[in-house]
Amino acid sequence: MAVEIKTLIHYPDLYFKKYAAVIKNGFTMKDDEKTRDLTESFEMISCDDKSELRILAIGTGQGLVDEVIIDLVSARFKAVVYVVVEPAEAELQKFKDMVSVKAGQDQWKNVTFKFLCTTIEDFLDTRSKTKTTEGFDVIHTLHSTCHFIDPHGSLVELYGILDKGGMLFVMLAAGPCERTLEKVGEYYFDPNMHFFGMSAVREKFLEQIKDAKIMTKFRAKRFRINECFQEDSEDGNDMLDFIAQIPDFRKTVSKEVADAIINIIKENCVKSGDDIMFGVDEEDMLAFK
Repeated sequence: MAVEIKTLIHYPDLYFKKYAAVIKNGFTMKDDEKTRDLTESFEMISCDDKSELRILAIGTGQGLVDEVIIDLVSARFKAVVYVVVEPAEAELQKFKDMVSVKAGQDQWKNVTFKFLCTTIEDFLDTRSKTKTTEGFDVIHTLHSTCHFIDPHGSLVELYGILDKGGMLFVMLAAGPCERTLEKVGEYYFDPNMHFFGMSAVREKFLEQIKDAKIMTKFRAKRFRINECFQEDSEDGNDMLDFIAQIPDFRKTVSKEVADAIINIIKENCVKSGDDIMFGVDEEDMLAFK
């Protein structure tokens, strides 16, 4: 039976230290393929007749991917309202700082931002209590659905507050990364971190919203993890912690569990010359109302 554990999400500074090791070894949140897919996806928005486009962005962090999205919609629509829901205050401030820099460069002049340092659960609860009826044309959650307390229920509720013709955009892990998370989830659980990827979310969503029109986009991504198999490597241990989402993985879990999870990682690696590459594939789900 799975036992409760505190994952990296509870330790923001530690999380970004581990994340830095992954970036150092070739991972990136923004790349040409993702930008192309985002461009194609946001061109599908059928709201050109509206006076303003309303977007709800959930779990944005410092807004690295949002920058691409805002560039796209600000160029296409006369007015954009961009509501950001992000519970990590330090990350939200970085997003605000980016917006200030853009304003100084005379960019995004037609975008009105609303920053909310809160969780998606509190955001939806406040809407319910205040009987808010104003909807959104686009709602996106990019690698943040796994941190919802009730991910499946919240996605259904978010789909419900889309205006007609609106788009719910969900991005999550797929492939090797998803399979590794599922293996971790056999041993551990955290109410603030669900060990799943897009397959489970897409299946459950379609069970609950049977008439949803969806499409998906898949991206294969890799980064180098040679040092993960060197127990005395700081970068290797940081990457291993990030992949499993468990702080100090080698010391926290039993040898039996560590071996099982590391074996799954090994099974999902490919060789590229002298490098061992691990897949952090992504899948987008677009659900149209």
